[in-house]
Amino acid sequence: VLCSEVARLLARRCGAEALAQALLVSSLVCGWYSVSITLTLYNKWLVSSWQEGGLKYPIFYTMTHMVMKGCFSASYLVCVRRRQLPKTKAKLILGTAVVGVCTGLDVAASNLAFLYISVTFFTMLKSASLIFILILGAITCVEPCSLGVIGTVSVICGGIFLASYGEAEFNITGFWLVIASEVFAAMRWVVTQMVLQGGKLDSMTAVFYMSPSSSMALVPLVLTLESQKVDCLERPDQAVQYLAMVFFPGFLAFILLLVEVQLVKETSSLTLSVFGNLKSIVTILFAIIVFGEKASAMQWLGLLIALCGMLAYSHVKKRKMAVDAFAVLGYETLPDEERDDDDDELGSERGAASPASVGGSRAEA
Repeated sequence: VLCSEVARLLARRCGAEALAQALLVSSLVCGWYSVSITLTLYNKWLVSSWQEGGLKYPIFYTMTHMVMKGCFSASYLVCVRRRQLPKTKAKLILGTAVVGVCTGLDVAASNLAFLYISVTFFTMLKSASLIFILILGAITCVEPCSLGVIGTVSVICGGIFLASYGEAEFNITGFWLVIASEVFAAMRWVVTQMVLQGGKLDSMTAVFYMSPSSSMALVPLVLTLESQKVDCLERPDQAVQYLAMVFFPGFLAFILLLVEVQLVKETSSLTLSVFGNLKSIVTILFAIIVFGEKASAMQWLGLLIALCGMLAYSHVKKRKMAVDAFAVLGYETLPDEERDDDDDELGSERGAASPASVGGSRAEA
């Protein structure tokens, strides 16, 4: 990241704006990979190996994480933007509350899954999240369904099946926890698109409003499953150690949000999805190096097939966006220009056909 930023500053001084923009995207991608992979490996180490037995209360840890994200977002809004905490409509607050509940359950299920499965298998299963997003999006009419989409989803399903079949230490509990986290993640993104996309609510403000609901959604689970395990935090030394331990991943998650938002702003959500597919492979490589995990040839084949399916989906979406843009250009803009040209040349004995008129007639043909 530092090398990319130094090169970007040098490119800007030399007046190479195109190179500087490319290096900015490179810096954001490197930063995104670094923060995201570090957070994944840290959570795996914390849940499975912290204090020689692993963290005994991963749901409470997730709830604390959500509270800290709210504190960081509030501090950012007050100290950096120097404005009062934002007020918005009740509909948007309700929408962010639903997104917050899904976010809390998504992260809690993911952290619980680390108790049963490896980072490698976790990352491969997480690659199937696009399937649930497409299914829920089609049910709610947010995501249009087509033969191309159905085909890419089938390829992804086949790849994930091979990756699961090739897992030597398959654990059914960990498997269903990851599936549950993917369902909650899909619900989160679909509701976000339905409720927040058209509203005047930036990502930092949305995180601020999501924090209370994402934290409160985990309170019943903590009281039911981990109330006795959390008693150890009544000791001051344990409480201080826990707060010091949870501050690092909380800050990483906050930085990860800012990097993702900026990356989408500089490129597009399509670019983010493509880089996310490549990040899966990098995460698995780091898991093999750090934790000594193993991946069979069948698992690599399944992951490769799933990634090809995701890239094919990105291509299908890109083609659909291009067709939609052409339809708007051909059937909305050009006829208007044709009518303007006809009005300007009304009464002339002989007039040449305008380029817009030719383009409009070709579009109608």
